[in-house]
Amino acid sequence: MQIYSIRIENQSADSHTISVTLLQALLSVLIEGSKGALRLRTEGRSIVRGAPPQWIKSATTFSMTFKDKQLQIGSPTLYESVPELFHETEKMEGLLPENTAIDYFQESLIAILNDEPEDHLYDKALLDLLLGFRNIFYQGVDSIHFFTDGLEINLGTTKYFKNLVDKIPPPRRVKMAGKLDDIRSNDRTFKLITTPNNVIIKGITQPMTQKEVQVLLSEEVLISGIAFYTTSGKILRIETDQISLANAHDEYEKVICEI
Repeated sequence: MQIYSIRIENQSADSHTISVTLLQALLSVLIEGSKGALRLRTEGRSIVRGAPPQWIKSATTFSMTFKDKQLQIGSPTLYESVPELFHETEKMEGLLPENTAIDYFQESLIAILNDEPEDHLYDKALLDLLLGFRNIFYQGVDSIHFFTDGLEINLGTTKYFKNLVDKIPPPRRVKMAGKLDDIRSNDRTFKLITTPNNVIIKGITQPMTQKEVQVLLSEEVLISGIAFYTTSGKILRIETDQISLANAHDEYEKVICEI
């Protein structure tokens, strides 16, 4: 279990109580943001319609105390909360057992606030969620200081989040060709190594049988679907509606030229 401090700066003289609605707004962003940051690392998307996987719920089961205008949030490490993630059969690439869900949320916040090039650490849905901080500042809070790195969020910060949202290109339909390097059975995520420039593209497939996966894995394929982008205009992920073997030579050559 790791402990994280969140300091709330406002005009209240009472340092031992906190508004229930303020607390609800803050914890909503923290919990849902941590879920989204975890999902981004594994699926390339922070929010999906419907309930999140059980392992994400377990990893974001936090504890809390409040004293002297500070929240103390307890967050289990991933190995403590979901050790099965690190078994060879279910291993999630990109997650470390000693890290917590809040570590990944913090990493995404740092990337956003420092204008770092790692814009794959956040997407439009996560930025939209962070705009929920406005509900806290409308209740008399001046600023919030997150964690030991001193990350400060204020009303001006939420305007910056909105500017980043506006920079993200809209999703669009694409076709790509390349080698299907990996498909994970538990969440249907895949990696495509594009032809001819060898760029790794991540995405999510439609439901597939194990037999269909075996036919396509490590083969040259054509994919079509909807591409979602980062603030810099790079492809964050592709949600496919079709993956097929690249056995139609003329079409394969045409798609390569369009990339």
